[in-house]
Amino acid sequence: MKNRKFGVTILLAALWCLGFPAAGKTQDLWHRWYGALTYEISWPTGDTNDIISETSFRGIGLDARNRVNENTTAGLFFGWNVFYERTTETTQLETDPPGAVTGTQDRTLNVFPIMASVHRYLTQRGGKATPFFGVNAGGYIMLQRLAIGVVAIDNDRWDWGIAPEAGLIFHLQRGANLLVSGKYNYAFTGESVGGADINHQWWSLNMGFAWRE
Repeated sequence: MKNRKFGVTILLAALWCLGFPAAGKTQDLWHRWYGALTYEISWPTGDTNDIISETSFRGIGLDARNRVNENTTAGLFFGWNVFYERTTETTQLETDPPGAVTGTQDRTLNVFPIMASVHRYLTQRGGKATPFFGVNAGGYIMLQRLAIGVVAIDNDRWDWGIAPEAGLIFHLQRGANLLVSGKYNYAFTGESVGGADINHQWWSLNMGFAWRE
């Protein structure tokens, strides 16, 4: 419940910042900004898959991109992804001395990406869809929990990372669009609940609505 409230607070703060530009400049800013709200499905890979292998169907993303020129945007990305799995696998603890935990375990990872982004759009005259590619770079707030019965171990941290992305924007009508993209998330730094050095990684499929001038 604490993690859920934290995530909602971050997303509401982002929406507030994006929805209330400086007084007297609302119209100008709106015509320069491009935004998207997406639902995300994520597949753990690498070190993340070793901890939680279940597909995540709980994810949301919020994009705000400012036009640099006709085919390029720079902006910010905020998100929230939840990974969960119940397992009986043994968890190694990198303690002094080292140890291990066995038994039924609930493993949870709440991730909050906060990233800057640059995207390039391949415009096509009269086309019904616009391909794009780009990169998101910044960091992830990682809230990790390992629960065994009434005992829980938490490891909350900030990890730097990068997320290349490619996708399509389908044009419905002026200002309204559908967005579909694929993204690969990779955290350069990381540590498991047990204290081992890891690099969290996962693929995501993002689908939602986009709006622009």
